[in-house]
Amino acid sequence: MSEWPSTLPPFLWGVASSSHQVEGRQPGNDWLSWEEAGRTRGRSDDHIDHWTRYREDVALYREMGANASRISLEWSRLEPEPGRWDDDAFDHYADMLDATRAQGLEPLVTISHFTLPLFVAEAGGWLWEGMEEAFLRLTEKVVQRFSQVRLWCTINEPTVLPLMGYEEGVWPPGQRSLRVGLRVLSREIAIHERAYRLIKSIEPAALVGLAHHVVRFRPLVNTPAHRALAAFLHRTFNAWTIDHTKEVQDFIGLNYYSCRWATFRRPVNPFPNRRGVPLTQMGWEIDPEGLFDLAAWAARYGRPILITENGIATDDEDERARYIKSHVGALRRAAAGGADVRGYFYWSGLDNFEWAEGYRPHFGLAAVAPDGTRTIKAGAAALREEAAAGFALTDGRGGVS
Repeated sequence: MSEWPSTLPPFLWGVASSSHQVEGRQPGNDWLSWEEAGRTRGRSDDHIDHWTRYREDVALYREMGANASRISLEWSRLEPEPGRWDDDAFDHYADMLDATRAQGLEPLVTISHFTLPLFVAEAGGWLWEGMEEAFLRLTEKVVQRFSQVRLWCTINEPTVLPLMGYEEGVWPPGQRSLRVGLRVLSREIAIHERAYRLIKSIEPAALVGLAHHVVRFRPLVNTPAHRALAAFLHRTFNAWTIDHTKEVQDFIGLNYYSCRWATFRRPVNPFPNRRGVPLTQMGWEIDPEGLFDLAAWAARYGRPILITENGIATDDEDERARYIKSHVGALRRAAAGGADVRGYFYWSGLDNFEWAEGYRPHFGLAAVAPDGTRTIKAGAAALREEAAAGFALTDGRGGVS
């Protein structure tokens, strides 16, 4: 049983982002090349410019009721060429972290959030024989430089990159091989384990984990065969990664957005929704009960649980508010049942570049105009109200802490 340290806020009310999606002015990574090849709905640009407007943004997050912020470090900024570290980029991220803490926000820092420097991608990415040592060198550099960070996430959504980049082929590097995708997942798990041990050797008090994308799989037809398929998908997509990393995670990070419906017509990548059900701009069904189920399930691992991402793409602010309240409500019920839930990070603070979908989906609690002007949306009030109401905690064993 992992304990939640008294040096951290008892509960983290956060907003989440990643470098490529909000910073702008990237020096060059595999996603920029992918965009330039016309593989996305538009290209990322500089209008969000969190890289220079970060002080304004963290002040907005605080106004939204947050006491935490999840960010990622752009590897291609820190090491634009093999072995050449950019001290200015390290100093800039240090300033961003200082500004975050100055607003009373606890940083949760992700080392790898999908993007890779071109020299890594061109060498083979996660399958490159030098990837493990390169990632560990990066990890050592950032943990030593940003020693005040108390919450680290090594890799964001280790199951999503193999699925999107190596099985469906719609993300870099655009391969279509389930076998290769499984090899990538195995490499990510092995690298996470070594990175975890390295971080703990440098900063023993730091909490280290993964941000794991989870889906509530439900049977499309209520038959024993379909229920068995849904259970199989849960074991392979949700449970396998945590089962293989539970000894090297100080917290269980869950990214949850929606459910999927298990059917033998598409057993590997099941239907994301049912006909006639309202969907978000991403085409996802809204299912807060799935978050309750998965938080209650994750409690069995005996670790504090952080919802490292949860959010909705919509232009209906009443719908956004209902989404936040219903999902936080599901977490409250999971905690009442004994789950040691310690944080909720809404995705995202700002409307951002949503990978292959471009700027069309609007997840943000704040809109960003073409000239960069930020406007807090009405739906953000729901996060502020939930944070003000507080969160009843348990110790993970059913008692109140």
